[in-house]
Amino acid sequence: MKDIINLINKKNSFALFCHISPDADALGSANALNLVLKKLHKKAYIFCDGKVPRNISFLKVSLEKNVSLISTVDACIMLDCNSLDRLGFYAKFFEKAKIKAIIDHHQKGDYKFNVEYVDSSSPSTADVLCELFKQLNVKLNPTIALNLYAGLSSDTGCFMHPSTDINSHIHSAELIEYNFNLEDANYNMFKYKQRNFLHFYKNALRNTKQYLRGKLYITTFNFRAYKRFSKICEDSASFQFLDGIDGNEIRARITEKESGIFYLSFRSNKFANVCLVAEKFGGGGHIRASGATYVGSLKELVPKILDACKEELGKAK
Repeated sequence: MKDIINLINKKNSFALFCHISPDADALGSANALNLVLKKLHKKAYIFCDGKVPRNISFLKVSLEKNVSLISTVDACIMLDCNSLDRLGFYAKFFEKAKIKAIIDHHQKGDYKFNVEYVDSSSPSTADVLCELFKQLNVKLNPTIALNLYAGLSSDTGCFMHPSTDINSHIHSAELIEYNFNLEDANYNMFKYKQRNFLHFYKNALRNTKQYLRGKLYITTFNFRAYKRFSKICEDSASFQFLDGIDGNEIRARITEKESGIFYLSFRSNKFANVCLVAEKFGGGGHIRASGATYVGSLKELVPKILDACKEELGKAK
């Protein structure tokens, strides 16, 4: 933490980067840090290869598109991911940065940063930032607190994931004291559904198959379906209708966002480590929620997912 504090105190301009297909922890953390840096009279810009999901648009994250600004800043900070490939389009710009830093809670990757603040015991990057901001002696405001709460509550699965600890609840309580609209935040993140969700739901069910006697479900959205339901697909919570089904342990979602390019999302219920599954496809994440990207054909992809999940279920059992 000391190194990242020194970086923030000594430098005056920053480009902040979060992962493709961003979630509330990625965008909430980036926006919270962006607002804190500006509070400290620093320049900051957020770059993300992806759209802000509709259910977290209330965070009012402003994504910068002017890539020429990246070469002008003093340092680039990667948040909520630990590898270049997770930055998508912006990876090549981050790699050219004068100073490359990371603030994260995932397992440390192989990439070498100039400054690293990674706490893999923390349930979310927002949780890591809560401690950082205390050490920076920054007084938060309702907007910063809201962004941190969104990241913390979403990445703990509304405080149900096994990574949730006493600090998660303490930090949450401290953030709620800033009097942002808690009911509105929880509604948007955990209840809100877009109007055509029923059509999406029908399509998802039609393209969901059971494997391994129901222990594994695989839902597939081809490129045509993705174009039709892209806004819903960007919301990671949209596939929660399969959570908690008796006898099921792993859910895999395959989304073809570009022809021949598949975005994979893995979720587990109680014991399977889907981070290990995602790593077989060059991805990563959390024990209960992970992702990856695969280039190839759907015909060859499904058997690979089946084999990877079967191996993990065998080990977990």
